[in-house]
Amino acid sequence: MSDAVLTALIMTAGTIICQILINRSNREKREKDDRKKEQERIRKETEKDIRMEDRLSSIEAKLDEHNGYAQKFETIANKFTEVAKDLSAIKTSIDFLRKQ
Repeated sequence: MSDAVLTALIMTAGTIICQILINRSNREKREKDDRKKEQERIRKETEKDIRMEDRLSSIEAKLDEHNGYAQKFETIANKFTEVAKDLSAIKTSIDFLRKQ
């Protein structure tokens, strides 16, 4: 084999080895970046879930408070009904006494 052919083969082998190393390095960098992006996505989803849970807890507390008012309102409405009946009875009694 001539020196020129041997030199060309060595240069070709060197070029191929360099390309393989560069590709491996780039692939490792991409995989590292992809892992970082995935971790960031998971962190953001977790934060979003936490915010949603906090909001839901706040809404549940307001709903519980509202339900308490609704129950109190029902009790007050029943008392007003009783008072209205009592007033009606008093009016009836006053009308009866006036007629006598």
